[in-house]
Amino acid sequence: MIAAISLMRRQDVKSLTQFRRHWLDIHGPLVCAFPGLRRYVQCHVVASAAMNEAARSMRIDGFPILYFDSDQDRTRAHRSPEMAACNVDSRQFVGAVSRVIADVSGDPRSNAGRFSLIEIWPEDVSPAPRSVHYRVREQGAAPNSVIPHLSVIAGAVTQTWYDSLVDLECAVDTLDDSRSARFVVEEHWLV
Repeated sequence: MIAAISLMRRQDVKSLTQFRRHWLDIHGPLVCAFPGLRRYVQCHVVASAAMNEAARSMRIDGFPILYFDSDQDRTRAHRSPEMAACNVDSRQFVGAVSRVIADVSGDPRSNAGRFSLIEIWPEDVSPAPRSVHYRVREQGAAPNSVIPHLSVIAGAVTQTWYDSLVDLECAVDTLDDSRSARFVVEEHWLV
């Protein structure tokens, strides 16, 4: 399975509520129309004591994750008219973005309303074992987009799921100190 993960920051003129509402209600259905899309989840960053300073300093507001069965499916989606429509719509609410293409190890959960810990690992650090490991193949600006590039480097991305925000926060207290940027997200599965 292939994942296209965006590290997304909202426009400065948009409140967090406006950003989330547009992303979920307007942009989300546009993405759901992509050809070859297997799964799609919006991971909305939420305020939590489990987030560390490395994550806060990146100012990332969300992680859309699109899953494809193959590179051919991903390429077809990225060249589609539906992607072109998303690129136009992104100008309404996205301030900066970086796109990561990764191979997926593990099984992403698809239960709406769950919380997960997304960790961005530096290039020189081997990520700790987690439920899902996204092995970064490439990273850069979103293709065919005029949205400014978010200059954040991801050596790897990992994700771990929890049944509640309290469970997540308690679990983070037991994790060994790491060099990852730790983000707490609420998931919205659309496909």
